[in-house]
Amino acid sequence: MLKTALAIFIIAHGLVHSILAVAPNPADPNAKPGAFFTVLDRSWLLPQLGLNAATIHWIGIILVVFSTLGFILAGLGIFGIAGLSVIWRIVAIISAGTSLLLLVTFWHPWLLVGVLIDIGTLGALIVQIGPPIDVIGS
Repeated sequence: MLKTALAIFIIAHGLVHSILAVAPNPADPNAKPGAFFTVLDRSWLLPQLGLNAATIHWIGIILVVFSTLGFILAGLGIFGIAGLSVIWRIVAIISAGTSLLLLVTFWHPWLLVGVLIDIGTLGALIVQIGPPIDVIGS
């Protein structure tokens, strides 16, 4: 039961990244869908680095794709899918790091819960706090 709940939670967290990626920019009432993580004025950091709008757009897309796919693969690994069950922890750590980078780079107060989930995931998996491996998976 715990294994299934954890797998579903990790997969859902990944899917939320993609859902937000197609959301409009909350700062612009006239924004079209797909602007939440990918438009120039959504990042507090990237324009200061001198990056142009097209580069910022692609950085947002790449971070969303890696975060979403990584969490989905980690969740499938927790479910015991062959090949993924052995590497799900490292995939979850990489995904949480990528997600944290995405959420902080394109910060909005809505993202606080996601940041907390990522920090909790990183903390739990890096120091291996939580249920023993045989309860969760390898």
